[in-house]
Amino acid sequence: MKTDDLIAALSADVTPPPGIGARLARALPAASLVSLVALLGFWHMRPDLVQALASPALLKTVMPLILAGIALWLAQGIARPEARNRARWAVALVVIGGALAMLVQGLIVGGFGGLLMALDTPNLITCFLSIPVLSSLPLAATFWALKAGAPANTRLAGMAAGLLAGGIGAAVYSLHCPEDSVLFFLPAYGMNILIMVALGAALGPRQLRW
Repeated sequence: MKTDDLIAALSADVTPPPGIGARLARALPAASLVSLVALLGFWHMRPDLVQALASPALLKTVMPLILAGIALWLAQGIARPEARNRARWAVALVVIGGALAMLVQGLIVGGFGGLLMALDTPNLITCFLSIPVLSSLPLAATFWALKAGAPANTRLAGMAAGLLAGGIGAAVYSLHCPEDSVLFFLPAYGMNILIMVALGAALGPRQLRW
């Protein structure tokens, strides 16, 4: 066989590795499911979950999921150097701004005393111990998927991964959390998501360098 023919045959047999989207589709649902199973095994679903999901308390599950969805879109864009991400960042900032506006409205109604009262519960400690744990596997899955890309800014990519994982972890934890007040879940969940964003930013340059 001639050299050119051999090269052509070898090239024809090469299967391109799965891209970012395929990796995320493979790893992220599985990681989220394991987090949910962990919640069932080591925590428990709140006994009035059905009623809660049919009430305004649904917001504390929906909002983290919306953030996670935007972070997924953002992470996919950041992992491709040629992508333009201004629109993705703008959508993320709008959603975060909406959450902050809700918190301000809650403070106007309940006051600073209402905030302290809402946060003065043992469930706050449980929240800070639980959400990072439930977010850890989705974070690892997201980093694994992003390694298929070539992010120009690995720290920003890590932040997006942390936001995605934190949103998933907070949404899963919300199925257990009995605290439905906006003055509890917005600051408590928000701080935990920020912890995951900071963790992602710290790990990004190390995990995603190329």
